[in-house]
Amino acid sequence: RPQSIMSFLGDLKSDPASAKLRLYAKSGEVVVTWGRFRKSLLDAGEVFLVAKKLELLEFLETWHRIVLQLPLRAIALSLLPFAVYLLVFSNYTFIRMLTGLDNKPNVYFLPWMERTLFFGYMPHRILSAYANPFFDVLAAIPYLIHFPLPVLYGAWLFRYRRREFFPFMWLAGWVNLLAVMLQLVFPTAPPWFADSAVFDSAGKLLSSGPNEAGFQRLDALAGVSIFHDIYSKSPVKFGALPSLHVAWPAIIAVSRPWLGLRLAILHVVWITWAALYSMHHYGVDALGGILLVLIIRFMVKVWHPFIVHQKVVWLVPRPRTF
Repeated sequence: RPQSIMSFLGDLKSDPASAKLRLYAKSGEVVVTWGRFRKSLLDAGEVFLVAKKLELLEFLETWHRIVLQLPLRAIALSLLPFAVYLLVFSNYTFIRMLTGLDNKPNVYFLPWMERTLFFGYMPHRILSAYANPFFDVLAAIPYLIHFPLPVLYGAWLFRYRRREFFPFMWLAGWVNLLAVMLQLVFPTAPPWFADSAVFDSAGKLLSSGPNEAGFQRLDALAGVSIFHDIYSKSPVKFGALPSLHVAWPAIIAVSRPWLGLRLAILHVVWITWAALYSMHHYGVDALGGILLVLIIRFMVKVWHPFIVHQKVVWLVPRPRTF
């Protein structure tokens, strides 16, 4: 305080020894007070750390209990076909080089099948003739949710219909694995390549359109290379038949979809239109994807390793609540 300071200065002039004693006493009080404050801070910090350690231990104990109660064997088995698919897909080019398979895709089989099934018409050319920014955005939506949607549906199944999760993953894994194996031994060119590729007299490729096909318009409109980056990094350049873009929603449609069968079928129709409109697939590719799903679904319905006599689930314990 100003008055205390002035009084102390006055005492310092009149009685220096007494003023110094008072100063030493005040300094001691300050040191003691600071020591108490410091100790209080250290005690508070220690209490905080102990509380957080207890929270962390409780969290880890809870998750440890949850993990122990999970059907890990069933999860591993249900994910096995999909894991093999990812292994083949990510090493597609290396496997073809290792096995000596021809790197040239078949350009003529799918157009012939398309004209045969659709009475001489090419549906992708009819749909792509009406290209406009609104349709480009509308077609991009099911392609952008192609990867996260099955993951979210699988997580939803695991949480609310756990006994259906394992057959779903078994079905999805085998559909993807058989599809990529077919694409491995019989690569087929999508319509964007077949319609734009230029070969010389010796059959050597001179030029072709971009991998993102019709979605290059959307990349140019948005000023970002979203679809170009996605398709340029894909190891499977020529895997038109069967269409897994159509197969994935079809898998959900035959597996008791969460939003109802009608919306699931609408999703299949939507992405089929998008695949043809963007010139990524022929109509026969979409039909091939759906047919593959129906065949594997029938086989899974007859038998899969998670049931005995269609009633007792021998690998899947009853879900528990925590």
